Amino acid sequence: MVVSISHGRAVVSLVRSEACGDCAAKSMCHPTSGNAMQMEVKNPVGAKPGEKVIIELPPDALLKASTLAYLFPATVMVAGASVGWSRTGTDMGALFGALVGLAASSLYLYIYTRRKKFTQGPAISKVLNPGGIPQDDHDQ
Repeated sequence: MVVSISHGRAVVSLVRSEACGDCAAKSMCHPTSGNAMQMEVKNPVGAKPGEKVIIELPPDALLKASTLAYLFPATVMVAGASVGWSRTGTDMGALFGALVGLAASSLYLYIYTRRKKFTQGPAISKVLNPGGIPQDDHDQ
């Protein structure tokens, strides 16, 4: 249910369930009281406070997040280790290069995620009628 709206975004109230543990967007939810959670989402359909809505996470968002969080740092770390090894020919050089690569990728991801905070993420896809049935386009 939509709690409030502001600048194309909405705060929605969710009921925590067992499925929350497997949800790709679980880090975006904030507990309020009991089993209630709140999440800020995009509001491209213009939902209003008090309306029940369906929230979706774009399928490519999880893949992109996983790639950035795991594959990118690992690749940069291995590249750093390779450069360190080729420059010094020692294990310490490879270790130093790997640490520099890991630090560089972490810094890049920190800056990248700060700038791209809400480009992808959960969004309201439909507004439901009081009976929980999606509204037709001519009803909105």
